[in-house]
Amino acid sequence: MCRGKLQCNELGVNFDTWNTKTPLKPPTWFSNQINIFEHAFELATQGNIQKSIEILQTIRNIDLQDWYIEHGQVSGRFRNKILQIPRNKSKDILCDPLRSPEKYAEEVFKRDSYTCQYCGGKVISKKIFKKYEDLVGSDHFKSTGTNRQRHGIVLASRANADHIIPWNLGGKTDPDNLITSCWSCNYGKAGYTLEQLQLDNPKDNDYLNKDWFGLQNYI
Repeated sequence: MCRGKLQCNELGVNFDTWNTKTPLKPPTWFSNQINIFEHAFELATQGNIQKSIEILQTIRNIDLQDWYIEHGQVSGRFRNKILQIPRNKSKDILCDPLRSPEKYAEEVFKRDSYTCQYCGGKVISKKIFKKYEDLVGSDHFKSTGTNRQRHGIVLASRANADHIIPWNLGGKTDPDNLITSCWSCNYGKAGYTLEQLQLDNPKDNDYLNKDWFGLQNYI
């Protein structure tokens, strides 16, 4: 367990070996879990609820939760603890009156092919997760609540429109400064700048998957 400790065993302390595209690269088995959820979602939309629930139960729910809680969502803090690049605390920064990126979220997700532009992972909007919860019932799948209450696939792949230049450092809330991000990368990056985490500009990563529509094609 790494949360609350001085270093993360997934990240390591040698910054020369760190991935420069994402705060922390998710495990390779994540993609298969998203594929399983896609199958479960398709079955549910076809009315085969019982079979969908059976498929859902094969997903590594606890493992997904554990990785997100212990590593993914706090990866930026671990990186910055080692890099020790200070935050800009200028009082002269003018913040965009619009803070929430919700207005542009779907536009950004479609532009980026529902793909996290930090780690390259497939993402799914909260509307899709809510629809699935409504179809199978919250006893089987919960999309809201605490990290332990939410299903692990939500923590692994929920889509966010992330500010490249942090909002609190003057970053604009518009599509030019917003990028599609999974929850792990979004919370991992937190309010840090790319420089503070030694990350490349995600606009240069060009992760596009033209065959992935964030499950929108099933509704």
